[in-house]
Amino acid sequence: MKSLRLQMMLLFGIAILAAAALQFASSLHAAIGEANKLFDYHMQQMALALQDGDFDQVDWHNLPGTEIDDFDFVVQVWSEDGARVYQSRQHRSLPKQAALGYSTVTLENGDWRVYAAEENKRVIQVAQKMGSRRDRAISFALSTLWPVIPVSLLLFCAVWWGINSVLAPLNRIGSELANRNANSTDPVSSDGVPKEVSLLVTELNSLLSRMGLAIQSQQRFVADAAHELRSPITALRLQVQNLGRVKDEKSHEQAINRLLGGVDRASRLVEQLLALARQDPTSQASLSFQNITLNTCIEQAVSDVMPFAQSRKIIINAEMTELLELQGDSESLRIMIRNLLDNAVRYIQDEGRVQISLGRDKDGVRLAIQDTGDGIAPEERERIFDRFYRVAGTNKSGSGLGLAIAKAIADRHHASISLADAALGGLEVIILFPASHTLPG
Repeated sequence: MKSLRLQMMLLFGIAILAAAALQFASSLHAAIGEANKLFDYHMQQMALALQDGDFDQVDWHNLPGTEIDDFDFVVQVWSEDGARVYQSRQHRSLPKQAALGYSTVTLENGDWRVYAAEENKRVIQVAQKMGSRRDRAISFALSTLWPVIPVSLLLFCAVWWGINSVLAPLNRIGSELANRNANSTDPVSSDGVPKEVSLLVTELNSLLSRMGLAIQSQQRFVADAAHELRSPITALRLQVQNLGRVKDEKSHEQAINRLLGGVDRASRLVEQLLALARQDPTSQASLSFQNITLNTCIEQAVSDVMPFAQSRKIIINAEMTELLELQGDSESLRIMIRNLLDNAVRYIQDEGRVQISLGRDKDGVRLAIQDTGDGIAPEERERIFDRFYRVAGTNKSGSGLGLAIAKAIADRHHASISLADAALGGLEVIILFPASHTLPG
């Protein structure tokens, strides 16, 4: 795992080294240039100072001693007729008489910088080896550049301190999250957090909030499921015990039928619970959204409910004028419509009627299911979509999950679901799919 601190230090370190190297190179170049100017000035002043000197060294070429290479300046004087009459020291190879002014000559022992001036019919020439000049110029330049090293070190320390200060809020957030328990969803404090990191903290708090809602939803679901499953399981236990006590064949058959009915109710309750868990918007279950025909989902749902409706002589009519397509999960939509039809069939009188209408309007696709039942009082409609809620006084069997599942599926499809008084006299359930999620006809 890459360290942000080390990456930043590396980048800043490279930048500091590059800046120091650039400053060093430019300063060294400038310092060497100034040193060369200074040496040229010294050579000129030396030549001018020797103009009034009396040079009489006829035997200059017989000076005692050995040849000397380790020196800076050599002074030579030539007479009017071009004879060299003076030389400050001997050397195996020295520049000859050069042109007046500054010049640079190359000999077998290296390059020489020469300055020649004429005075009183004599030519005074001062020469300096370029290697010696260069070494002294570099030494002089380096002596003026030593502050670059401590300044660079100070910059490194400042950068290290600055990076640690900037990352301190992130370290605090990391420590705070590390010390939390698994169920803690309290928001993270954004005190002292840089502006660039505030968006991350905001999104993190938003995620924690959603996780908190999901955890609460799951806890509520588990508690409600445990409460609702307790009654059918207890009933099944009692029915099994009663089955063991009966003696005659007729009572035995009745007990078996009651037991099978209890198993069917428990099975339906478990099925509804699983469907609700899958369709809950806070769950992680993924739906397969694709282009589907809503008419097909309605036909499948009607087929599922038709045996129960026929047993009560209830007529189900579907009015669908056109094929309507939308983006959705066909299985989930089938379950939603089936639950709505099952509720309508279950809670209306025998020989009643259920009407389904499907069409397109200005807001999208409208699906309506109405019945001939007694309807639901307006004050009860606010809670009718709550889990396990049943209208007071209802004597029909049910888990109270059908409408809750329908509401969850509608939410997952970004559709709205509402209740109204039906033209048939009972209740009308209206589902409106937005135009943004429907396909053009």
